[in-house]
Formats: sequence, structure tokens, C-alpha cells
Amino acid sequence: MCNYYFRNAECFVNGHLVKASVTVIDGRIDSVNTPNTHDLPEKDLAGLLLLPGFIDPHTHGGYGIDCNSASADDFIRLCGEFAKTGTTAWLCSVSADTKERTIHALREAAEAIRRGCTGAELLGIHLEGPFLARDYHATFDAENIFPADPELLKIYQREAGGHIRSITIAPEIPGAIELIGICHELGIAVMLGHSGATWQETVDAAEAGAMGITHLGNAMRPLHHREPGILGAALDLAVYMEVICDGVHLHPAFVRLAFRTQGSGGLLLITDSMMATGLPDGAYVLGTREVTVCGGISRRDDGKLAGSTLTMERAFQNLAAFTEAPLEDLIPCSSRNAAHLLGIDSKKGAIEAGHDADLIALDKDLRIREVFCRGHLIER
Repeated sequence: MCNYYFRNAECFVNGHLVKASVTVIDGRIDSVNTPNTHDLPEKDLAGLLLLPGFIDPHTHGGYGIDCNSASADDFIRLCGEFAKTGTTAWLCSVSADTKERTIHALREAAEAIRRGCTGAELLGIHLEGPFLARDYHATFDAENIFPADPELLKIYQREAGGHIRSITIAPEIPGAIELIGICHELGIAVMLGHSGATWQETVDAAEAGAMGITHLGNAMRPLHHREPGILGAALDLAVYMEVICDGVHLHPAFVRLAFRTQGSGGLLLITDSMMATGLPDGAYVLGTREVTVCGGISRRDDGKLAGSTLTMERAFQNLAAFTEAPLEDLIPCSSRNAAHLLGIDSKKGAIEAGHDADLIALDKDLRIREVFCRGHLIER
């Protein structure tokens, strides 16, 4: 059923939490704060918060599935699993890999998008590579890091059926600025990361159209007071900053610093999750590399971090705990900002008439109670 009349919830509407009713017809929000004139089934959400569903623009998988080797069926299964913890839309992140494996992943993701599902909507693909700095390849194999190559990117976008929506590029590699222009022509939002870029190189990339920074603080040059580098530029510029709020990738104090610097409109809450999410500790893979998960933390054999096992529900709870900021200031970090980055803020990321009915009901402890993806109630 895609038709509901929600009442008595504290709804996030126009930047504020207010008691409101929400009318959902055919999977879309029809109106806010109007009577139930359509005699729709009513859901009393007294004592709950009603928020836009989480949008995760950076995840490598979960529940035993790695996006680099996933089939279309696997991607559709992830749509169902992610929805259970409040994600109502997402991008699958394909990490730097061989050309053949990358093309296979792109084709399978495109097929999953074509088929669709009633869970979290797979909006498209995030390419994390291959146009990165070799010194900052992190978990990815260095031999799968390539120079800026517009023709290769065009091939990838063609094989993906036009569904590559974002890409991570290191701004200091030769040809990066020109590649950013090609990305705009192809409808791909540019993030900067896996980089040892200087402050000026990062500024130049932002001026060329790059919109944000991939997993802030991780796989990038550290901050220095005489050369702020890419990290300093991220805190200085008006760009989006992805944050992994697991308390491991970023110290809570650093999350607070990032939030105070960029505010409600600057942070992008992500999971950067990998296939072990939702599963016990053990041996797994992330892209082409074997990793070990212990205590919920994924590491390579050299002890360095390799993705996370976060859910968006837990990441949002942590963001609230780390910043102690008003909830109204944090909600856009998990929904509206990603929608704006991807150019879909006219239909997702807000509780407004005409938007998809991607909605989550949370209790006062920010635990998910109900999830609706385009009006469909998700069984949890």
C-alpha cells in the first residue's frame, strides 16, 4: 500500500520539527498539514519523529555483498537490507578495480536500476577511482589507479547506461581539472579524495566544479599549519564533506570541528560500509583486497582501516551524540544535502508536497520504528 495519512508525529518540515500531518498518495507526498479528505488509512505516530529517509551516497555493500562483484540480484537484495535501517535511497560505490571487473559491476548495477525494487532506491553509481593519487590508494590496489582519462570515463558511463552519478578524483593528478569538466558534461558530481593535494590544488578543483570531499580526513594528506592541504581546504571552502561517524575513522571531536566549520548545509553523512555490515566478525573482501573485521572494525593486513560496518541509523545516532547539536541542524546531513549533491532535491530529501514518500519514523532515542520507501512500508 502506498497511500497513508500520518498524524501526530513531530515532522521535519521547512527546517523545523513541528507537529504535522502528512498525506501520501501513490507513493508521493500529496500534502502537509491538510485534513484527511481522501479517507486514507491513518497511522498515528504520536511520540515519534517523522523525517526524510536517509540517503547514503557512499557504500561498498553489506550483508555478504561487495559492490565490485555484485550481481543485479545482489544489488536488489541490498536495497531491501539497507531499507531496514532507514536508508531509502543510495549510491553503490565501485572501488578502483580492473577495467573488466569495473565494467561488469557497472552493467550489473545498471540492470538492477532498470529492474527497480520496493526497498531503498538505487539512485546510481559512485566511482571511487580509478583517477586517484597512487600514494593514497588506501585499500585499493595501486595497479588499478589510472591517470586522468576522459575516454575511459566515457566508456564507463556508457557501460553504466548513464547511471554514474558521482566520482572521487584526486585533484593533483595531471588532467584532473579537465576531467572535472568532462564529468559535468556527463552529469557526474565530482568529489575529491584519495589525495595528497595542496590547499591551492584543492581550491582550483573546487573552482572548476568539484562539489565535495570523500570521507573527510581519511586517505588524504593531513592538515599542516603552513600547508593546509586538501583537509584544510575542505574545512575552509564551501564544499560538502563526507563524514564516517563510527568513532573510529574520525574522532568525535573532529566531527564536532567539521560540523562547526561547515554547519548543517555542509556535512554528508555516509556509511562507507562494506560487505561485513550486518554480519559477524571474520574474513571478508573490499573490492580486490582481503580484510579482517574484528569488533566491528574492518582492517587490512597492515592494520589500516578498510571501509566500515556502519548503518545509516547508527551513523545518525552517533552524529547526534558527537555534536550534541540541535536535531533540526543534523537532519539535512543525512538526507537533503545528498539530494542536492545529486541534483534530486526536487523529489527527495525533504517532507514536501510532490516529493517521494521516503520517510522514517524514529523514537526519541533515534531508533528506527518504521520505514517507508516511496510509500511502501518496509518489513523489518
